Amino acid sequence: MATRREGGRGLERAAALLGLLAIACASARASAAEPAAPSGVRTYTGPEGPIAAPSPSAELAPDPAAAIEPAPEPAIERPATIEGPGAVPLPSVEKVEGDREEARPLDPRPRHRWIYNNLIGARYNPLGLINELTLGYRYQLVDKNSILFNESFIAVQAHAVLTPAYAGGGPKLDIQPAAVLNLSVAYDCIGYFGALGSLQSFPSATADWSDTRVKELANLGLNYGALTHTVTLSGLLQGKVKNVAVRDNVKFYWSDFVLREGDRVFYSQTLDMLLSDRGWATTNDLDVLYLFDFGLTLGARYTYTYAFYDEQHFAPGEEVVNVVGPTHRVGPAIIYTFSKRPDRRFDEPSLIILSQWWAKHPYRTGQDVHAAIPYFVVAFTFKGDLFPDPARWHAKTQPRERRRRSRR
Repeated sequence: MATRREGGRGLERAAALLGLLAIACASARASAAEPAAPSGVRTYTGPEGPIAAPSPSAELAPDPAAAIEPAPEPAIERPATIEGPGAVPLPSVEKVEGDREEARPLDPRPRHRWIYNNLIGARYNPLGLINELTLGYRYQLVDKNSILFNESFIAVQAHAVLTPAYAGGGPKLDIQPAAVLNLSVAYDCIGYFGALGSLQSFPSATADWSDTRVKELANLGLNYGALTHTVTLSGLLQGKVKNVAVRDNVKFYWSDFVLREGDRVFYSQTLDMLLSDRGWATTNDLDVLYLFDFGLTLGARYTYTYAFYDEQHFAPGEEVVNVVGPTHRVGPAIIYTFSKRPDRRFDEPSLIILSQWWAKHPYRTGQDVHAAIPYFVVAFTFKGDLFPDPARWHAKTQPRERRRRSRR
């Protein structure tokens, strides 16, 4: 009996060993058929059957019989958010193209500034040479970082003009509530030197004031020095859509001359018009411009000029008619601005070339001067702060490459 029991137990052990061997072979074949587990993932090798969920208080142990744990995915970094009323915003990223950086909007202008503006120009048909300077105090009206209100100001300035024929100056007041509108009033006391054919005056608005006649009178020595008082009222309306800008500048002039006895009108070289003593005249300059991104501006200008006459500006017995009428001229304009640095003493140096042909004029459309000869102007302008403080300006107003050139 004992021998039979031992033989049965031996058979059971052998059967168990054969079963384990069969399981091992099957597992090996299954492992060879399945793809290898990715790195960081532990394969389950424990006994088959459901795994009981651990109790909340149980501690996790590195047990190979634990459930499959996938490898942690790499965390995605997100920008940190700053909360609270005292938070400092993250700096914005500026678009950079090569060595050029996009200009950001200007901060509001400093409230108090001492500014100037200067123009040097030469003219042909008629001839002229001028230097005009305006300087004074500028007060910022609206503190807003916007295109419409960055240039809102009131300015109290002194205005001076110098030419080979006359010189003078006086106070000027500018009010610009927004960038689209500018209103100004100026008074100038101007003295004529009696040189280069100026001043020429006439007893009636019907007089001949052509270039030929003015030269004849100058050769006779009839030009003389005189003093004049002039008030100028100006209104400028302007707007810009993308790269196209439109400007309309209307001016009214009132003049009081100390003329030769018996004379009632005089020839104004500035306006190229026969003006009335103690009377009004007006001009209107209409500009249509296209502004490029590199400082060049192309466009056209139309100019209208008209003088008003009363009965007192004609000789006794003459009919009161406007024998002169308005003058018209139109033509192209080219402006190139070399740099823009409003925080500097020297800002916006610009070259201006203007060529206009006379559409209507008593003497410049073939009567005395050939109609093909244009009214031609070359001018150079610049402006700036008399006492600049760059620390008050926080925005870059032009590409880096151009700023480097302006410092040389």
